[in-house]
Amino acid sequence: MRNLLWCTAVVAIAWLSLPLPGRAGTSALVVIANKAVLSSALSRDELRGIFQTRKNTWPDGMPVRPFNLPEANLLRHNFDLAVLGLDPSRAARYWIDRQVRGGDRPPPVVPSSALMVRLVAKTVGAIGYVEPGLVNPSVKVLARVVDGQLVKP
Repeated sequence: MRNLLWCTAVVAIAWLSLPLPGRAGTSALVVIANKAVLSSALSRDELRGIFQTRKNTWPDGMPVRPFNLPEANLLRHNFDLAVLGLDPSRAARYWIDRQVRGGDRPPPVVPSSALMVRLVAKTVGAIGYVEPGLVNPSVKVLARVVDGQLVKP
């Protein structure tokens, strides 16, 4: 009986880890910006500069206002890996090192994706990232992360 339960649990876990039909290649997240931002797409290097607070203005001179989700958020982990090339512990060490050396502080943290959309929509120069299903006409999409890779919108 114990073996049957163990086998059932293994099969259930394997089944749950399979991709859902029709979802292969869908965006894991989208990078959104305020409608006033003139850029229409951003590269990984541009996003890295923005979210590591090394790039502080948009090409037209408007201040960049990046926002992050909380460190424990899975979307934040996926973003940090795909865009910054850092796992959660390395991302945390990066910011500790920057602060010790007198560098800029990390982008402000927004508690939820739904609030991220509202904040980016209302803040001139803002940029953040959310689940694709939360995007609405109040923001513009500048990049997508598909299967861990950054792609153009």
